[in-house]
Amino acid sequence: MVRWFNLVIVGLVVATATWTFQVKHDAEAKLDEIRELKRQIALERETIELLKADWAHLSHPSRLQALVERYQDELGLQATGSNQIIQVEELPDAPVFTPGDPLGDIIAGEIQDEMTTGSIDGGSD
Repeated sequence: MVRWFNLVIVGLVVATATWTFQVKHDAEAKLDEIRELKRQIALERETIELLKADWAHLSHPSRLQALVERYQDELGLQATGSNQIIQVEELPDAPVFTPGDPLGDIIAGEIQDEMTTGSIDGGSD
């Protein structure tokens, strides 16, 4: 009887050791995954910072002024007049389209697809 008990205990110890090894292996895999994600996040943050710096350089007023002066004749650029700036309230209302107007339906997103093919049952049953 003691022999069976010892075998059961040894089996439980082996099963527990196997389970512990598996849990440790899974935890290490998750830790590696977390490290990889942190590395990717740091890389993305660095990329964002570089893009912000690049944007600050590209949109710097002195650089833009130099480009305006350089390409003034080619592009026909002119200074913005005070009468060209309006308030939001001054914008015109959205256009109103009559139903059935093909262009208006496309713009409004209400286009009706009336095309049927031979593979589609017309539903006249």
